[in-house]
Amino acid sequence: MKVVRNGNFDKKVQVRSNDEIGYTGDVINEMNEGLKEREFILEAFGKYVTQEVRDEILSGRIPLDGEMKDVTILFADLRNFTPMTESSDPKLVVKIMNSYFEKMSDVIHQEGGLVLQFLGDEIYAVFGAPIARGDHPERAYRAATAMNKRLMELNEMFVERGWPLLRHGIGIHTGEAVAANIGSPDRLSYLLVGDTVNLASRLQGLTKDVGEDIIISKSTRSRLQQDIPLKKLAAARVKGKNEPVEIFAAA
Repeated sequence: MKVVRNGNFDKKVQVRSNDEIGYTGDVINEMNEGLKEREFILEAFGKYVTQEVRDEILSGRIPLDGEMKDVTILFADLRNFTPMTESSDPKLVVKIMNSYFEKMSDVIHQEGGLVLQFLGDEIYAVFGAPIARGDHPERAYRAATAMNKRLMELNEMFVERGWPLLRHGIGIHTGEAVAANIGSPDRLSYLLVGDTVNLASRLQGLTKDVGEDIIISKSTRSRLQQDIPLKKLAAARVKGKNEPVEIFAAA
């Protein structure tokens, strides 16, 4: 029992009798297996979300049946990736994608963000949910700039290995979105839905048109420190919006 209490679940009680002592040993062994399985689930869950988010969800403190959240959404997408997949060895493509996702996810997690999905060669992440953070716009922007730096470092490694170089575009928007567990009864995903998510995705798509790596919306800009160097771009028309959207790029 002392060994189990210290977190070692590999030890088992040697049961040598059918009396109450033997029964107690059987129960301890069953409990040990349950704790071992629980620890495995916790570790596996931690690979998909940060430990802080994992603990909040498992504690039941986060409602998963739908709530309106003030968040910042970040989309990052690799440019010209489809032609590269057609001309490269599939195993190499997987190595490149995994290397990219690993580096970018690490940056997002460091800023308290949550990667919701990998959509092909795209990253969909949120800051400010499921755990509320008042400074989520700044966290998202810091993550975006750090992602650019990590990509430069990654490309340096790719040059040494003779691998194709990568470029990406990042779109960021701040607003309200519905957060909930969404899906079928046997497969659920924690996602955010609404216009805030759609616009962030549209801004990511605009990076190709305006030739910028990072584009943020006016609502995100208004909640950043004013001394952050940004340049205002021409207002852009995006699908789903009647009026042009004011956008900014990293200076």
